[in-house]
Amino acid sequence: MSLYNKKLFIFDLDGTLVDTAPDFRNSLNYMLSEMGQPLVSLEEIRKYVGYGARELIKRTAVAKKMSSNSSKINEMLRVFLLHYTHNIDDDSVLFDNVLNVLKFLKNKDIKLAVCTNKMEKLSLMLLEKLEVLTYFDYLVGGDTFKKSKPDPMPLFEICKYLNQKTDDAIMIGDSVTDLNAGHRANMPVVLVEYGYTDNKDIYNDADLVINNFSQLKDLFT
Repeated sequence: MSLYNKKLFIFDLDGTLVDTAPDFRNSLNYMLSEMGQPLVSLEEIRKYVGYGARELIKRTAVAKKMSSNSSKINEMLRVFLLHYTHNIDDDSVLFDNVLNVLKFLKNKDIKLAVCTNKMEKLSLMLLEKLEVLTYFDYLVGGDTFKKSKPDPMPLFEICKYLNQKTDDAIMIGDSVTDLNAGHRANMPVVLVEYGYTDNKDIYNDADLVINNFSQLKDLFT
């Protein structure tokens, strides 16, 4: 699959566009403290992110050997989301060169979209607070449709909404979730090395691996 001169760039959010791990840590530790449990480190958080808030809570519960029945997870999720919603941009920042590349792509009339497993409302809120929401033509969250990544459905819906062919689209992310969603949608996938995954083997299956967001500019000839 060709990587070059695509008309639609679809980005993952957490670990790709924005370093959200510090605020995840803050809100998880608030929740864990409320429940008298040991806290999590920033390194631990990076291993749990990518599948949405509920899965983040489940993985934390398993790691901390807490009860993971549905009612307990629901309560943990409620406390976490309450804190996170009110503190969503305390320590979260755009990764290096993200803003510069978004401006570059918009100047080339490239369509830009976000496909994340974060809740749609929270995703919109975060990007608005970071003052980059206006750069994107469409955003799909983990709860926007019945299916989320790694299912390709959200990517197909983005293409449909923006009137673009999948052949003209590219997926940029940091995890196996992004890799599988992109390839199942027959899109080339770029993975960023600085993201939230401890599974380095996925880089072998990516169409391109970058360590700086500015390298996306090289995809135009």
